[in-house]
Amino acid sequence: MSDLPVILKQVFAFTKRDALSWATYRTAAITQVISIFIGVFSWGIQASYVQRPVSEMYSSDYISFLIVGLAVGNLIMPLAQGVERQLNPWTLETIFMTGINKTAFVIGNVMWTYIFSIISFIPYLVIGTYLFNAHLNPNIVATFFAFLISAAILVGLAMISTGIRIVTKSTDPISWLINVLQNLFAGILFPVVFLDTLFFPGISTISWFLPQTWVYHLCRLSMLTNPSLTDPAVLQAFLAGTVFAVLLLPLGYWVFSWGVNRAKREGTLGWY
Repeated sequence: MSDLPVILKQVFAFTKRDALSWATYRTAAITQVISIFIGVFSWGIQASYVQRPVSEMYSSDYISFLIVGLAVGNLIMPLAQGVERQLNPWTLETIFMTGINKTAFVIGNVMWTYIFSIISFIPYLVIGTYLFNAHLNPNIVATFFAFLISAAILVGLAMISTGIRIVTKSTDPISWLINVLQNLFAGILFPVVFLDTLFFPGISTISWFLPQTWVYHLCRLSMLTNPSLTDPAVLQAFLAGTVFAVLLLPLGYWVFSWGVNRAKREGTLGWY
């Protein structure tokens, strides 16, 4: 440990603190673990009840479709949630006063949550595969890039939301609108093209303008269809997702920096 850079020591210290804190409250820890397994079976039974082929876009089945959605929720979402929860009007002033590197603070405070999210996903993957017959057909390289692009998109959106909240001290209307639209148009629980059947042809076009759509689409494309990145159609999808990532990540950093600097000038950094 003595040879590690300071930032890694800080991240490790935060992670160790949170892990020990979680293990200390044994009753809460045990009930949380039990809740995970009950949740797995509840999810599996519900998914089995509505099981149907998901031939649109992924040539898969509904349980497999949902498992990839859970992978997004457990392996990517915590990164963005960590930014929103740790860099906000309630914590920033304390961070600046302590002199801790902001990156170390965010990563350190989200690391145990992220590790636990990964652990929580394993029962869904194992039980979903062996008991409820989910079938994943991943391409490892494509999955890696899908997760990388998705993380950049979601972290960028989180920083935009955080930067605006630092100034307004309330929910920003831009992120609120995007999040509201994603529930219907991002394809979280169904393929987006199903909207054309349910409502009218062409309405799913709205979905492709939402960055979250590309998060779920790229992850499902890479984990359900074993795609080749040399396939022009697959490459086009990844390039489109990359455009969102390249735009949103630096934009998010700029909005976050703008929010912090403005709050400093106005003396409202610690207000909430």
